[in-house]
Amino acid sequence: MKTVTLVTSNESKVKEAKAVLKGWNVLHMNVDVQEIKTSSMEETIVSKAKTAFHMIKKPVLVEDTGLFLDAYPSFPGTYTKFCIRLLGMGGIMKLLEDKVRTAKFETWLAWYDGRTLRVFQGVSKGRIAEKPGKTAEKKLPYDSIFVPDGDTRPYSEMTKDEKAKTSHRAQAFLNFERGMSNA
Repeated sequence: MKTVTLVTSNESKVKEAKAVLKGWNVLHMNVDVQEIKTSSMEETIVSKAKTAFHMIKKPVLVEDTGLFLDAYPSFPGTYTKFCIRLLGMGGIMKLLEDKVRTAKFETWLAWYDGRTLRVFQGVSKGRIAEKPGKTAEKKLPYDSIFVPDGDTRPYSEMTKDEKAKTSHRAQAFLNFERGMSNA
């Protein structure tokens, strides 16, 4: 069984990784890695991987997820966490009043061992619900409002297995697993 060290301060993301990466021993390093300020998800994840590697001095896997609202191109994107902290769910919902509600989630992963960098992505398209559904896990607040294409429920109202079928994060972890199978 291969081992990977996922560096994140978000335990909910670790649970999702372990649920998807069944053939991997997923170790968790609870570190909040500083992110550069840029609108590029790829620049953010590459910088995050290199920073995490230099912090713990061993191969790392890092994750970053951004929500992209079609009503506001490229927003909130890399500022997704900041946006919910600043505006709250009510503020996010207010921004979308009388606006197009289609959106997508992008999850980016980067694995870095000090020499080799590998980047993986997962995307989930959907829409923002008119009102929040069941309360999501604290560290995944957007799960209460994001409804993936092909479903009528937000992620927070799905089982873990149901969510994994369309989840951007699950897709990214599966892409990682496939991409690393011969590494």
